[in-house]
Amino acid sequence: QDRLRAKINAEAGIRFALAKLRLYQEGRNLIAKNESLKGTVNPSDIEAIITQPFIFPIPEPKGLDVLQRTAIADFKKAMILEGEIAVTITPVSGFLNPNTLRVFKTEEDEEEEEPDDDDPDSAAKKTPQQYIEGKLLETLKSAFTDKMESSEDFQSQYGSVEPELLIQELKYYVSDKSALNNADLSEAESQFNLKEIVAKHAPMTSLDELYLLPSWDDELVDLIKNQLTVHQTAIIQVNEITKNQLKILFPKITEIQIEEFFRHRDGDEALEQKAKKFKNTKEFEDYIVSSLGVVDADTYKERVKEFAKAGLRIGAAGKLYKVVSSGTYERASYNLVAYIDLPIKPSPKKKKEKKKDPDDDDDDLDEEAKKKKEEEEKKKKEKEEKEEIIQLMEPRVIEIRVE
Repeated sequence: QDRLRAKINAEAGIRFALAKLRLYQEGRNLIAKNESLKGTVNPSDIEAIITQPFIFPIPEPKGLDVLQRTAIADFKKAMILEGEIAVTITPVSGFLNPNTLRVFKTEEDEEEEEPDDDDPDSAAKKTPQQYIEGKLLETLKSAFTDKMESSEDFQSQYGSVEPELLIQELKYYVSDKSALNNADLSEAESQFNLKEIVAKHAPMTSLDELYLLPSWDDELVDLIKNQLTVHQTAIIQVNEITKNQLKILFPKITEIQIEEFFRHRDGDEALEQKAKKFKNTKEFEDYIVSSLGVVDADTYKERVKEFAKAGLRIGAAGKLYKVVSSGTYERASYNLVAYIDLPIKPSPKKKKEKKKDPDDDDDDLDEEAKKKKEEEEKKKKEKEEKEEIIQLMEPRVIEIRVE
């Protein structure tokens, strides 16, 4: 009975998190629609408020006056909850997603030229999918190296394991079978056949599916599990972005530019430099293009489009959150971990432009009419290039587990 009541408390914590994220959704959508608020209210500030941890019963630190103690006591009397609840909400900012490896074959893909590793400019030609695949391999190799240096048992047991094959098995598992004609995946396919495992050939819905891969045992999965997510983050948070993620976005960024970026965003105590969080993506773009000079404006827009094709947008705050809710009653405890997503509302389909009438010749217009028409077209183009308004839908639980 105590465990059942602890479970109910944990479930109440998840519902509380959903309510907080519902308020966050309303705030984000209001800022996105209201131009006057964009310059004064930072979406990441709202996120910081919503993600504050919650504990019940409310702790009573020393030094509280009579009014404060009375307010807490009155709050407790009004509650019908028995036991304890602890809720934490943290944004999922990483975009190392195994599902990004999923292979899709189109006519355009067949015409695309594979990047040449010997070409110094090949890094700039890679697609976001290729970057993320490279980063997955790099992350796995780094984890292997660190573990081998600290554990001789791990080195003797996994010294012959090839991280490249592990990534290929992952790619084979999530890829559409009809699109697989790559000889590089033949070894991965043979591993599945050897152990009589049927690959899903579809995106992963939980990281637990890593345990289904033929060469991935528990220790290998646990080695990298915390650095991955199978849920589409959709938004790359500029105020949470890491050094590696920054390199994925802009491959040609230098170490000096990276240091300057984090000094600007997070501040520097030694130099008494205050942190300057980005209020919106325009501030981030201006800093990357104008202040740091990492890329020019056209290249920046091109990179944004490439990542948009991979389902990733640049934003000042997130939309995917990990919620840990712990319920306690007497000596029993129950822990729930949930991933809550606020899906981006699909944009309305753009109307197809009418074909230009051949009889409609600008030469027939006078100078004033031509000038007016050019200004209208310029305004229309500026409106189209303006930052897309992101509207979030209601939060929903997309994965939940007992831990």
